[in-house]
This record gives sequence, structure tokens and C-alpha cells, in this order.
Amino acid sequence: MQFPPYGNYSVDISGNVLEVFALGAWNLKTTQLFVEEMHSLIKRFDGEPWAALMDGRRWVLATPDCQAYLSEAIKTNIAMGLCRSAYVLDSGMVKKAHLERTHPSKQRDSEFPHYERQYFKKYFEALNWLNQEGFSPILTKP
Repeated sequence: MQFPPYGNYSVDISGNVLEVFALGAWNLKTTQLFVEEMHSLIKRFDGEPWAALMDGRRWVLATPDCQAYLSEAIKTNIAMGLCRSAYVLDSGMVKKAHLERTHPSKQRDSEFPHYERQYFKKYFEALNWLNQEGFSPILTKP
């Protein structure tokens, strides 16, 4: 598979989950477009708790200037109701380390007490964890 020169993404809402599929190597412009589209979509949650499911198995990382931009976007997401993030990544620590730089430190959890993130190698493991935490891409009526 060839990756687009500046990466690509797909983002949508299903149930109370924001689903993200990231592809290729991201530059700042791709990151800015993604954040703009994401913030537009999450307004639909109307302040209710929600989760993010990011499939990064075909993501090739991002340029260093993207990290600070994503870090601020994630803090905004948390302020707008993001409670759980599930990241699906291939084996290896580079992508996880890259993502860790964009998130609030786990040592400062008191700043974001309702937010938690986990990393998975399989998509269905991430879905199961989110479901156990009360988030599902499938809408169910009580």
C-alpha cells in the first residue's frame, strides 16, 4: 500500500464513540484539518460523555510540530466530554511513545480525573474495553 504524501484520515461518530482511522505520515496541515473536522463533529455529543477509538495501524507518525497541536486538541476534547481513548496500534513502542507525548501525563490525572486511555493491538479488544467502560458505536435504547 502506498501512503498519501501528507497522510490521511477518516473520522466519524458512531453511537457515543468518535472513530478515527489514521493513515500515512502526517504533517501540520493534515493535523490541523483533522482537528478542525474532529472538533466540528464532537459538538454533536453536546457535552455528554464520549469516547474515541483510533486505529493507527496504518499511521506512520507525524512531524514534531504536530505533537503540540494534538496535545492542545486532546485537552479541548477532554473539556468537551472525552472520557476514554482506545488506541489500536501495531506492535512496537514508537507510535505509543509518540502518542504519549500528545496526552496529559498520567502523573497529573488529578487534572483530568474522568479521562483514561489504553492501547491495544486488536480492534475488537479496544471495542470491548470501551463497551465495558460504557461506550459503544452501536446505539442502544434503554
